[in-house]
Amino acid sequence: MRTLRTTDVLVVGAGPVGLALALGLARAGIDCRVLEREPRFRDRGVRGKGVNSRTLEVFDDLGVVDGILARGRSDLGVRSYQGVRIVHEVAPRPAGAATPDRPHPGMLLLGQHHTEAVLRDRLAGYGVTVELDTELLDHRQDPEGVLATVRRGAATEHLRARYLVGCDGGRSTVRKLAGIPFLGETWDQERFLMASLAVDGLDPDLMHVWNHPDLGAGAMVLVPMREDDNWAIHASVPPSAAGEPPAPTLDTFRRLFAERAGLPGVRLHEPSWSTVWRPTVRMVERYRQGRVLLAGDAAHCHSAAGGQGMNTGIQDAHNLSWKLAAVLRGAPDALLDSYQAERLPVAATVLAATSAQHKALFSADGARALSAQFASLAGTAGADLTGLSVGYRGGPLGLDLDDGTGIRAGDRAPDAPCATADGTPTRLFDLFRGTHFTLLTLAGRPAPTGPTAPPGRPDGFDGLDGLDRREWLDGLERAGRLRRAVVTDPGGHVGRAYGLSGTAVALVRPDGYVSLTAGRPDRAALTAHLQGFGLSS
Repeated sequence: MRTLRTTDVLVVGAGPVGLALALGLARAGIDCRVLEREPRFRDRGVRGKGVNSRTLEVFDDLGVVDGILARGRSDLGVRSYQGVRIVHEVAPRPAGAATPDRPHPGMLLLGQHHTEAVLRDRLAGYGVTVELDTELLDHRQDPEGVLATVRRGAATEHLRARYLVGCDGGRSTVRKLAGIPFLGETWDQERFLMASLAVDGLDPDLMHVWNHPDLGAGAMVLVPMREDDNWAIHASVPPSAAGEPPAPTLDTFRRLFAERAGLPGVRLHEPSWSTVWRPTVRMVERYRQGRVLLAGDAAHCHSAAGGQGMNTGIQDAHNLSWKLAAVLRGAPDALLDSYQAERLPVAATVLAATSAQHKALFSADGARALSAQFASLAGTAGADLTGLSVGYRGGPLGLDLDDGTGIRAGDRAPDAPCATADGTPTRLFDLFRGTHFTLLTLAGRPAPTGPTAPPGRPDGFDGLDGLDRREWLDGLERAGRLRRAVVTDPGGHVGRAYGLSGTAVALVRPDGYVSLTAGRPDRAALTAHLQGFGLSS
């Protein structure tokens, strides 16, 4: 047994969820370690290939969105067939245009291994590297932390952490050891063969979908991916008499394509990855057991319909990382209870929606259901798959002091082009990016000048003037815990998105959700609210 080593947070699992969590912690200056039981990084596959709008905003905040966008694509159309006959088509098009409040519309297609690579590179910039071939064997808690027993190669060692987070998937060892029930079902009657391979003879700007009288629209789907010049193939197959599906070999995929499509001149070749998958629809009854927490598939597993599983998990991680950092800096431990209060209802809603979408896709009219999904990504019809409507109104962390703003506590904080008080063009997401809270207000009428002007005042009065802003908030700002964003609004976009005017303020959390609104801010109420996050005057 090797010598005990310590850290603040031990993250188990180096998929997109664990990496996003570790990145959020590392940039906040929290010591963390990331364990991955696999001996090498994934470099192929087609799991987790849809990145929605809200996750792109999370990646924007984490500083990785450019690398993600450069590798993915969002311009696919859909062509649905019955055999060789085309029955429905959505032409290739970008998934909606960016708007001032929504800079990342639609769904980006990108293999999960590429998402992981971008996150790992960014995490390495903070000095954190994934520890491969390291498997959690056991963990036990005490009042001060968690003692984890891990296998590293052929050796066993103890690691001590103040908190442990399981991001280790649907078969989570962390969850099982913590004794947290995983409620739901596995749809054993459904099997899917999945692979990454090369395809010749199909339009690479379209997703190609084949209906089947018994298996619905998702009987076979081929999706062109930009990276690696490969295609993702999904084929629904009934189990054999022995209850097992056929092996996911190239010969199997060629046979299924010939049976269901029969298109001449199409060639499948060079498979680089394949698997058998079955839908699992489950979620936990709680996200926390003392100092052990769960995120992503360890807490909720969904149908692949709508591509929401990975996105929900990454957004779990973004919600949790700033709260863990705050508690480790001295905020009340009860702040961690808000993680479950906010995210469990989201997971339950997504679980219900993706299950319904799955059933619609595999119905007799599944082709039109699939087209409706793509229309919804463009913002024209159907249920929201972008994640932008997710919010926490009525949750434990929100406070609306009055009705003086259009936005409410718990809402997603939208983007908007604006300018700093000195006229420098910027956007709100640039001001929000980081680990700080942001106190947002509009600059108003010209400020006094000359020897009587208070030092440090911007070129305009604003909603912070009545809060003795020069003395009270300076310490928090110097410590990097709070940013006072006094902006001008030449295009009116901030006013439209937030309903701010006059003395109104909105406090935005580090994860991009509004925490407090006030038309006329009150220092005592704002002080008490900030203290709940470990921010004190």
